[in-house]
Amino acid sequence: MRDHVRADLFPRSRVVGWLCGIAAVGLAWALILTGGEMAMAAQGGLAIRWCGQACFVLEGEGFRVVTDPVPPTMGYPSLQVEAELVTVSHEHFDHNHVASVAGRPEVLRGLTDGGAGWARIERKIGPVRVRTVPSYHDDVQGAQRGRNAIFVLEWQGLRLAHLGDLGHRLDREAVEAIGPVDVVMVPVGGFFTIDAAVATEVVASLGPSIVIPMHYRTPALGERLPIATVDAFLAGKPAVRRLPNQVTVSADALPASPEIWVLEPPGVGG
Repeated sequence: MRDHVRADLFPRSRVVGWLCGIAAVGLAWALILTGGEMAMAAQGGLAIRWCGQACFVLEGEGFRVVTDPVPPTMGYPSLQVEAELVTVSHEHFDHNHVASVAGRPEVLRGLTDGGAGWARIERKIGPVRVRTVPSYHDDVQGAQRGRNAIFVLEWQGLRLAHLGDLGHRLDREAVEAIGPVDVVMVPVGGFFTIDAAVATEVVASLGPSIVIPMHYRTPALGERLPIATVDAFLAGKPAVRRLPNQVTVSADALPASPEIWVLEPPGVGG
């Protein structure tokens, strides 16, 4: 895990267009695996599978985490996965379908009382250290869409930030609370969340090695939500990699320069 924020790679003065610091493609590539290799890969790194919207299955050290479980009514394949832990950034229906996760997972809800407050989580569950950072689902302090919890996971020598349905730029206090990160899952589709331009600024403020866009329109989602595709977020940015639906990230094989990893949408081939 990196011990400093790579702010030099994302100067604030050039956040639009993905900033000049992201010029070189990293020399150290993380291992890319697909399909049934996911569990085996997790033994030597952290396996990440995108399940649509803000839902990911993360696996390492024989431990699985599901983030913001998405219901099959959104057009994506049923999760069909057991997990030990589920995180829920907020209580909207396309993020809190805990019933779709098999087994007896512990469920960490980032909000209390159905969304009235923040849970303020800081725990270690199995091999994973989990904490939350308060945020909002809009840019008017929750007046339109309520609150949102950012989940920060430390695991396998990596630090990941899952931004949930973030709806605003991050101020200095929030950036400091999140801290240095290796991987960021960021919404980019707009309308309900930050759009491509603001997502670019948010990523610039965090300075991760790997950016995984989420919560955007895909063929499986279709017209169910009025959100944009990933194209606007990718426009003009170097170091974009289009990868299988499942990948593995290792702390000792992070890109030398920041990269955007666009995972194949579930329901297409993943």
